[in-house]
Amino acid sequence: MSAQAERLVASHEMEPVQGTVELGVPAAALWQAFSRPDWWPRWMRSFFWVHNRSLDVGKQLVWAFQPIKPWYLYKLPAIAKIVEVEPGRRATWEVTAFPEMFARHTYSIEDRGEGRSAFSSWEQAMGPGFRLTRAFWVAHFRFVRDTSLEGAQRLEEIYVREGRIEL
Repeated sequence: MSAQAERLVASHEMEPVQGTVELGVPAAALWQAFSRPDWWPRWMRSFFWVHNRSLDVGKQLVWAFQPIKPWYLYKLPAIAKIVEVEPGRRATWEVTAFPEMFARHTYSIEDRGEGRSAFSSWEQAMGPGFRLTRAFWVAHFRFVRDTSLEGAQRLEEIYVREGRIEL
């Protein structure tokens, strides 16, 4: 874990925005869909576009978010460094943005056995830039969490209907 990530974990600037959804989808099938970031906009409505076709440690993750409200007229570009990938289980990236804002996001998949899994989203931020725009970022992180968990439930619907996830 980077020194900045360690400071983030120890900071009290914000409680992590996190959530988990239980799914009737085998973890391997869920990972297969999740591990293709360019597919995320097909099932996670917070994502407008994602450049990457895979999750590779050390690479940049490049994407654009949808606005947190449909009537807001913006797309929010983002670039992060992928710092952890545990195939089949989790991916984490870190974002360093305008002035001195640092954020860390982890998606994880837990095998619950018997064809079931859990999909989780966790995010936290800190820094002067974050504090100045805290209300926006916390709302944005909640939007990403909620739409990610809803998206995972859409994947479950596809899996139940078709016996596989093909996007």
